[in-house]
Amino acid sequence: MLDQLVLDLSPTPLPAFDNFLAQRNREIIAALTHEEGERFVYLWGEPGCGKTHLLQAWIAHAERMGRASIYLDAQHEQLPDFAREASFIAVDHVDDLPPDDQIMLFSIYNSLKESGEGRLLMAGRQPPMQAPVRDDLRTRLGWGLVFEVKALSDNDKLAALRHHAASRQLAIGDDVFRYLLTHWRRDLSSLITMLDTLDRYSLAMRRPITVPLVKNVLQTANPGT
Repeated sequence: MLDQLVLDLSPTPLPAFDNFLAQRNREIIAALTHEEGERFVYLWGEPGCGKTHLLQAWIAHAERMGRASIYLDAQHEQLPDFAREASFIAVDHVDDLPPDDQIMLFSIYNSLKESGEGRLLMAGRQPPMQAPVRDDLRTRLGWGLVFEVKALSDNDKLAALRHHAASRQLAIGDDVFRYLLTHWRRDLSSLITMLDTLDRYSLAMRRPITVPLVKNVLQTANPGT
């Protein structure tokens, strides 16, 4: 029962601007949602700070407006030539683009620039001028707006976990949240997903969500730890 529940993790809520903790990143949300805003935006920041969430939320925002859009993750796929046909293009993990895809992104950027239409949102771990890409692309990364995505503090994450628990009418002590923060993945998406798993398991076992229950679930999720 436990193995099945842990492996069958609840789908993470679809990324959206309204479920992103924006207190420290309000300027980014404003830039991405401004109808007449900058057409080229580059986001950078440490892993887990929310860059992917913002890119995917931006694409979902574009789709709701009826715009042709595409999200591309350089860690898992090549950049297809047909990407230039979209009007909203998001390219994640720019740092990991292989040489051919760096050429492709450079070409996509120039095509959008020349057409005067469409938008391009990119993200990487480092500021534009430190990105490990070819010189001409590195220059393009910094031509538009550049934002550092500020990572959430532990207090921010605690607030988000409390809010999520309250939205599901769960009575959970802060000791549980703090245990998750120190023994589970640090990004908010994984923390929220695990909270939903704990909710299902506690219902199935008719046990409250306590630190001992969390330990039991995490040992199954991370065998051998």
